[in-house]
Amino acid sequence: MSPRIRRRGFIAVPPNRKTKWSCTIDGIDVTNFISGKFPWGLLTEELICEIELDNSGEDFTNKFKENDEIIFLMDFTGGTTVQFKGEIEEIRSKVNASGFILGIKGAHFTSRLLDIMITEEFKGATISDIKTSLMDNLSDYTSNNVESNTDTLDIKFVNKPLLDCLIEVDIQADSDSYIDHDKDLNSFKKNSKTNLVPHVTEEGLLELRGLGTDSADKRTKVTVYGEAGGLPVISSSAETGVRVKEKIITDNTVVDEDQAFSLSVAEKDRLKDPAAQGSALTLFMLTLKPGDRIYVISNPHKVHGLFRVVKFVFNVPGETMEILFNQERSIPKLFKDRIRKEIGQETIVNPFKMTNSFNFGSESGFIESKMDASASNAVEFSEGDLRLISGNESGDMISIQKDTPVIVKSVHLLVTGETPTGTNYYINADGTNNWQQISKDTEETVTTQGSKFRLRIELTSTDTRIKSAALLYK
Repeated sequence: MSPRIRRRGFIAVPPNRKTKWSCTIDGIDVTNFISGKFPWGLLTEELICEIELDNSGEDFTNKFKENDEIIFLMDFTGGTTVQFKGEIEEIRSKVNASGFILGIKGAHFTSRLLDIMITEEFKGATISDIKTSLMDNLSDYTSNNVESNTDTLDIKFVNKPLLDCLIEVDIQADSDSYIDHDKDLNSFKKNSKTNLVPHVTEEGLLELRGLGTDSADKRTKVTVYGEAGGLPVISSSAETGVRVKEKIITDNTVVDEDQAFSLSVAEKDRLKDPAAQGSALTLFMLTLKPGDRIYVISNPHKVHGLFRVVKFVFNVPGETMEILFNQERSIPKLFKDRIRKEIGQETIVNPFKMTNSFNFGSESGFIESKMDASASNAVEFSEGDLRLISGNESGDMISIQKDTPVIVKSVHLLVTGETPTGTNYYINADGTNNWQQISKDTEETVTTQGSKFRLRIELTSTDTRIKSAALLYK
């Protein structure tokens, strides 16, 4: 007799589908006039609701304005459960085959996190403390549902939208976050929420739009470009022994190499093994929350497993919903466009394709702590500039030693300041005093290669002011 094979599974029980739903805008019931989409999801997702109102009788002409509240309610009993809350962002009138239409676009309360810019530094702070501290910058929002995470992180934000800050912390902490309909931040370890109440089964499944991994999403090398003191900050992280598939992150709020490196490692680790992704179109379901893992069961597709929900969209009047699984962690294009309008994007030049940097600049000028004071002589800092002390014919600024993640083979030196004529530049890469003279603004081959890196700047004029310097290398 053959042995029996037992497999643990999940048997779905379909819900009672006596659906009741409604929608109000600024307190006005528009249920009988509406065609709409109402999304909810993680911070990384675009949460824009789209509404069309039949306005043939001009019931809604001049009734609504920007920031009016939109509420969508739905459940299988009294129709009182909030499924979406947000605000109007755009109103447009149009005409189609159905007559006069009022088109409304609104955003979930999550979008307000784009309006607050953060400049703050955390050193040795716990993940959960960082998140709650960041949320304190938005007065009518709370962080009551941030689960404790005692892992510590050093991270700095410079004029960065609050939404971006929280996403970056989530990436480095391997966690998920969303804003609920009461404007409270919910945050927890990724894949820690298994919800056995809602489920996608053949009973309610209308269309399965692919579930699987896509090798096009895989990346084995990530290079991060930041900026400090007007000069580039660069760091790379790569898998060894595999085909190189590179992703570039350009973020001018990354202001030092440690921050750039940690971001490159976190993003590389995330993208080296892409998660399964796809979507399903189903009938309405309840008690679903962003980040939940729910069962997807479809025998014809040979699918029976738990999948993480990143976003779902309620569609009316058709009473269907689209559920999106494990989409890429990236800021949606719409949000990116809005961010660029706020903070801009500067071009970061790296003509010789260097992979790392040793940057001496900051908003306040040359970073004094990156100078080895005991090895340097006859130089000082004044108003953020490096200069020769009056009465000396020459002086040397010798940097602290930087232990690099690569063997330094070539360098590109960038310098900003005033009257640099007569200034000489040297490097050594092997931790000795065998200095090699180099020129700025050109690629130089390192003669004695190594991973213990120093810069020496020799000043010969009291008129010279060095505001910032950056050694790019590979």
